[in-house]
Amino acid sequence: MKKILSLILMVAVFAGCATTTRYFSYTQTKYPPKSGHDPVAIFTGAPKLPASRPYAVIGKVDIQGYASDGVSPETLMGQAQTAARKKGADAIINAISQTVPYAGAYVIPGHFGRYRYHPARYIPYQNALLEFSGDLVVFTSS
Repeated sequence: MKKILSLILMVAVFAGCATTTRYFSYTQTKYPPKSGHDPVAIFTGAPKLPASRPYAVIGKVDIQGYASDGVSPETLMGQAQTAARKKGADAIINAISQTVPYAGAYVIPGHFGRYRYHPARYIPYQNALLEFSGDLVVFTSS
């Protein structure tokens, strides 16, 4: 039983997350994290925030994932909101979401060790890399 449990745990550790999240800080100031219930608004394109609500840009978040791993644009937006909450951000501005198509080939080798058992085969493979990036902002007092 212990072997099965340790195998399941090891598979879960190596499987990890299907997305890659990178955060670039623009300021030395640290903000307290938000709770999981606090809303984080996402604004695409130029910021459409009211002028009466000044803000400061604290960093940038970039998230990537492959569609074949079950990643969708909604998944990336959810990951971005989670990252924003961890950094204490109130909103994400200049959000850009894009899909980069990838077409390549898997090569199945034609040998096993020193023994050749069939010629190499190329199998066409298509996938899409989904990317999301945006600037994290904190609302400041005037």
